Amino acid sequence: MKLKARVSFSYGEREVLRGVEIEAGTGELMVVIGPNGAGKSTLLKCLVGILHPRGEVRLGEKELMAMKPAERARLITYVPQSSFPEFAFTIEEFVEMGAYVTRGDVKGALKRVGLWGRRREPVTNLSGGEYQLALIARALAQGSKAILLDEPTSHLDINHALMVMELLKGLKEEKIIVAVLHDLNLALRYADRLVLLKEGEKYWEGKPGELEPDIIEEVYGVKARIAEVDGHRVLLASV
Repeated sequence: MKLKARVSFSYGEREVLRGVEIEAGTGELMVVIGPNGAGKSTLLKCLVGILHPRGEVRLGEKELMAMKPAERARLITYVPQSSFPEFAFTIEEFVEMGAYVTRGDVKGALKRVGLWGRRREPVTNLSGGEYQLALIARALAQGSKAILLDEPTSHLDINHALMVMELLKGLKEEKIIVAVLHDLNLALRYADRLVLLKEGEKYWEGKPGELEPDIIEEVYGVKARIAEVDGHRVLLASV
């Protein structure tokens, strides 16, 4: 099963996405990158149905935009940029919110992210990185085929950022995973395929090993070079 889309979207007269096409499937981690304002978050919101684009979004043979929200929730899940919870739900209650419509596996989701043993604690006890894991657990509890994540490593220390990316890497064989990242080095390290947006259009798509410094310079406006460190490509950039 694949997630396929071709979408355009405007806020009033301001066109934010112009005919952006993507195709994502299991077995690979797709990462969407690009400068601020390129349309990355808008793209995810269009794919999951929070926004209503022009075009189509299909998961397998099903047109997602034609579905009711509850039906769509069984197929595709959105993990927004994390904002810390204001209410002291237990961790288990917080994750159960994702399973409300689909009656998914809360216990399995919490075990997958390593939080089952702390399920009775208030979610407000969690650190930023742990809370991000709880958000992913809530998405897993929904039981959908595809999970879209907007900046899952933002504001995390390097330990928790790597923990989240390793978790997503482990999920890609069973779920369609599409993540927006700002950190280009995490993208180079973990993505199986990159989609680079610029000014609302898909500027480049390919494997991390195919991304060249001149493309980074053209899109981000910085001088760039890519080095090999311990088997990983690392971006070095300067203004």
